[in-house]
Amino acid sequence: MRDDDTKPAITLFGRVVTGSGQGTHFTQLAWARTAFLSLLGVDPFPGTLNLKIDDADMLRQWQDLKIHAGSAVLPPPDSEFCRARCYPVLVAGRVRAAIVCPEVPGYPEDQLELVAAVSIRETLSLQDGDRLSLEVDAN
Repeated sequence: MRDDDTKPAITLFGRVVTGSGQGTHFTQLAWARTAFLSLLGVDPFPGTLNLKIDDADMLRQWQDLKIHAGSAVLPPPDSEFCRARCYPVLVAGRVRAAIVCPEVPGYPEDQLELVAAVSIRETLSLQDGDRLSLEVDAN
């Protein structure tokens, strides 16, 4: 039973795309790994899975969620790195992960980077172009 202040999870969909490769470096930085462990309980697999939101309604939901939903903040150790917000998700109903949103100018609004303790791409046998669902806690 939910209390009246609890919002249901929101399901987002995106398409798997190949990223720039920067996620591998980022997820293995000592300060980032420590933050992922302490804030999300995840020792991240080296790398992220990138999704592109290609539906206007989904993109509006994601933008609204970023404004209103609770999130964990990864604080950088110095000005060489940016802050990032993390949103816990369940990927394809099977893999616990987090959306990582770097707070940098020009970061694509329609791109999502997912961090998990396992390779999401391998665990779910994903290829570029595959459609993937994310259940995001809206609270």
